[in-house]
Amino acid sequence: MDNANVSLFAQALGADWQKLHPTVRRHYDIRPGGALSLRGEMTQVYHSPWVKPFIVFARLFGALVPYRGKDVPVEVDNFCKTDSHHLHFRRRFFFVGRKPYPFNSRMEHWGGNEIVEFVRFGLGIKMKLSVEGDVLRYQTAGYLWRTGLFNITMPDWLFFGSGQIVEHGVDRDHVEMDFVLTHPLFGTSFRYAGRFKVNP
Repeated sequence: MDNANVSLFAQALGADWQKLHPTVRRHYDIRPGGALSLRGEMTQVYHSPWVKPFIVFARLFGALVPYRGKDVPVEVDNFCKTDSHHLHFRRRFFFVGRKPYPFNSRMEHWGGNEIVEFVRFGLGIKMKLSVEGDVLRYQTAGYLWRTGLFNITMPDWLFFGSGQIVEHGVDRDHVEMDFVLTHPLFGTSFRYAGRFKVNP
């Protein structure tokens, strides 16, 4: 495979890339210089009451979403810069009575089937990708803090717990996703679930 001409997710999944539902594959087939948008609705945006004291830190790092809601409109713009395979996510959540809330991140291929999603100040979450049937699954594998000199790895339980994202194709234009973080002591900490239309 010529890595210069494939997407980050195709690199990470290897032969399993072709097993994905065509709409999920279209969502992530973004190569250097490419872009794609999704428009849809989160049927649920939830965080547990025990998380509230830590929300201020999550906001500082630009990680996760500090509000709760149902049927929340969301816009997502994905792109790769012309000289990079890193996949950028620009998300906007439209909660009733609030300004649009941005949640931005950047994904990098870390080797094998592993990627890292970075937010501000070099904080990232490591995730392993797999394909089950034609469904894409992310499974967290700890946190990473990238400093100027070295990388510090941290276990899932130190923050909000381990997580998984499942994304499956509904039809030729729509995908559904479900994201959950679960702490081994405190249970579910965050959950998002929604349906999106994949636009060219």
